[in-house]
Amino acid sequence: MPRKSRKELFEPRLAGWYEKPLEYKLIIYEPDPKTHVAKITLNRPEVMNAMNHQLRAEFFHALKFAERDDTINVIIIKGAGRCFSAGYDLSSANVAIKHSDEEPDLGSRYVDTCEVTHWARYVVQQWWQIWELSKVTIAQTHGYCLAGGSELAAMCDLLVTTPDCQFGYPPMRAMGVDMVWFPWLLPMRKAHELAFTGDSISGEEAFKYGMANYCIPADKIEEFTAAFAKRVALMPWQMATQYKRAIKKAYEIMGIRTALETGALFAYHRTNESDYAKEWDKLFQELPLKEYLTLRNKPYDDNKKVQEAIFEGRRRGRPKKK
Repeated sequence: MPRKSRKELFEPRLAGWYEKPLEYKLIIYEPDPKTHVAKITLNRPEVMNAMNHQLRAEFFHALKFAERDDTINVIIIKGAGRCFSAGYDLSSANVAIKHSDEEPDLGSRYVDTCEVTHWARYVVQQWWQIWELSKVTIAQTHGYCLAGGSELAAMCDLLVTTPDCQFGYPPMRAMGVDMVWFPWLLPMRKAHELAFTGDSISGEEAFKYGMANYCIPADKIEEFTAAFAKRVALMPWQMATQYKRAIKKAYEIMGIRTALETGALFAYHRTNESDYAKEWDKLFQELPLKEYLTLRNKPYDDNKKVQEAIFEGRRRGRPKKK
């Protein structure tokens, strides 16, 4: 008879795993018990903090570690280098293991018949952990806050940005969207525009639309966010979390959870099943990433220049007020 292989002894990963920080490689964790503020920095500046599996796994571990630390009331989330985050890592090394066992265990491995829904549902489920977190989160954004980076920022409780920061979801031009956050943070017309064009809005516009709490010059944002976080952290997390959950439940009653999860199931699926998206997916597989992005974005960028020239010409042609 063939010898039965021995199964590994079951060892549950207890909550205590989050009681101490690990040796992180792709994030920086900085707690300050005196101010009751912790800072998590996405630390892949050489690739604009593109979020690969390793970074996301480290990020959520640090987030839960901060949640279990009773001296911390507020968590600032920021990016190293020239931007917050350009989105998920689309490099071949990361995409190749997208559906493998190397994905961090952060959400359901649900897969439909064509396997395209898995990723969207998986990442949306992980972002709910920020929504449910008992600590207040502040996104400090600058440079680019795109695609997956915009999802992360959208789920934070508060947001401080710079005037030139770019918020948007360019992959919608060719490969769909994981989390349709636009209707919840922007006016309806602008939400439609971003979805139909893949365009971005500036930090200044985000503040004007109420998406950002504050819009601060780049050379002052670090100092300002620290002061803002320190002020918010004056309230103990045990009290703030009650208010946070009351507000979150109000939005859930309005349908935010249903809308985001339904979008993950169907918007991403139906988009990727179109012939147009399949053609772009083939190009994505064949071309170097930079060449693919240029090919995808150039028609939109060229058209926008025409649009902006018309708008600027109209504005210059207006008669001056006496």
